[in-house]
Amino acid sequence: MRRLLLLVILFFNLGVLPSYASGNVIIDRLTTQDAEDLNIVIPYEVPPGFHSITIEVYDDAGTVNEKEIPFCKNLDGEIHWDNICTDVVEIMPLDELLKITDRDELPAYDPAQEPKKSNGLAISAFAALALLSSAAQSRSGGGQSERSDQVDQPDQPDNGEGADGGDEGPDELTEVESEGLEAFEREEGWGDRSRTWRNRYTERTDEWMERFTHWSSKYSPLLARTSVDGSYTRAIFGSWALASVPLGLLLGIRALRDTGAQALAPSLITVIAIVAIGIIDALGGFIAAVIFFTGVLITGHITSRGELLTVAGLILIFFAPALLASAVRPLRRLVSNKDEGWERITDYALATLLTGWTVDKMVNALNGFGSVQLPITYKATEIAIASSVFVALRVIGEDIATYHYPVRLAHVTIELEDPTLRQRATTSIFKTFLFLALASPFVGVNVQLLLGALLFVLPFIGDLTIAERLPKFSFVYRLIPQRTFKVIVMVFVGALFGAWMQGLFSSPADFLKWSFVLLAIPGLIFSVLEWFSDEPDKDWKESKSGRWTYRILGVIIFLLTVQMVRGVDLSAWILGLSSG
Repeated sequence: MRRLLLLVILFFNLGVLPSYASGNVIIDRLTTQDAEDLNIVIPYEVPPGFHSITIEVYDDAGTVNEKEIPFCKNLDGEIHWDNICTDVVEIMPLDELLKITDRDELPAYDPAQEPKKSNGLAISAFAALALLSSAAQSRSGGGQSERSDQVDQPDQPDNGEGADGGDEGPDELTEVESEGLEAFEREEGWGDRSRTWRNRYTERTDEWMERFTHWSSKYSPLLARTSVDGSYTRAIFGSWALASVPLGLLLGIRALRDTGAQALAPSLITVIAIVAIGIIDALGGFIAAVIFFTGVLITGHITSRGELLTVAGLILIFFAPALLASAVRPLRRLVSNKDEGWERITDYALATLLTGWTVDKMVNALNGFGSVQLPITYKATEIAIASSVFVALRVIGEDIATYHYPVRLAHVTIELEDPTLRQRATTSIFKTFLFLALASPFVGVNVQLLLGALLFVLPFIGDLTIAERLPKFSFVYRLIPQRTFKVIVMVFVGALFGAWMQGLFSSPADFLKWSFVLLAIPGLIFSVLEWFSDEPDKDWKESKSGRWTYRILGVIIFLLTVQMVRGVDLSAWILGLSSG
């Protein structure tokens, strides 16, 4: 009797997603039959695209018979053994994309072609929204009053007056507080006595910036927050700090030149330059973004949703990283003891890591926003690393201003007014519209998008109506993860949800739709808990044991953050450790 060893090897994403290309054995068994029905079942995690299986048969003499069978999986999850899937478009390599200069000639892109990546972007987006919400809802005040990022984060001593003067409801990216940008009452430093800021127009520009900030705060809290972002540079360099404005103007023009005023990403060096100026001073990045948007608009290159969302995504990349960094940790902090020194080290570590992580996700999302394949997405890591480096330089600059230019810094720091109820309502409407617009390319316009939007908007409605009248409990505050720990929890839970739901749907498109709804639930739960939370009067870190516990937990959170930034699946990594 002849025995045969039968191997069926699956090679997936052949020529479509090279980054996923690999061979997996899906059948490995002995048989005595010369002919046998294989009943090949393609694993559900195989993404849409063109693949192949190779059948290898070994007999007793070691003779090998081999046959390759191509097939494809479409966006509905259907397997076609004739290898014809009209809705699947080849993912073009970078060198080929760089040859295309006309947007209309770029290959199409559907997020369902890369369901794992698209779901990861959705997880990151909801985690970032939770981070911004956490920052906006925290109490404003001095740098030392900022809560830490680990587990429960009670108050710390206040070392100065808050620059934004209040905690008037959620603020997020379109209404970002200037927390962490406050001035401290200290004696004159050597920088205050130096000539670095004593320029001809310094006094005039200081007065002009104050007037502009107060005027803009009446109409746009975001613009007002952007205008005060570079106060540390004005403390050090005086009127020369406003060089970020013409630099932003020139870089915006350069971006238009790179793209031919089309809804495309500029060259890598231009993007990094704009991101750099935007991190050093968000006003410079904002000017570049406005110039780029205006140029693309007036030349008639925003004629579709994809073009509009491409430009919107680029605008966020250009000037939002500095605002995101301040949501992660305070950019400005006065250190007066060892505990505050520990906090400052954490500021450097987490602000750089999480800003780079967020920028990486924003760049990778551009294909989905624009529904075309953009070469800039291949350079997401380089842009993210550059962002992290410039955030570190930004924090160093803030420290120089805080310790060596304290009087000058106090002079140029502008206190922002709390947003009015009308502004908060308008901002909530705008954020909801932006949320729907950016999510629709990934989810589609359907009932799942509406359900996700409803879960997204409920916290805004509650904040504007009933939140302040609800009873508050300190124990509820301790149940809510804060800042970076909230991001870790959101990513961990999102990964668990994604792994569970992927097995429920054979269609990648359906998987993305329903995972979008499910991912909105944790953020809603945290927001509702915030309505009932009240910070406890006693800080659990004041004791010696509490202080060491806090630091140990901080190291754990940092290690988890590093793994998350590296792209590790936190749910698999943590559960693997616990089970192993």
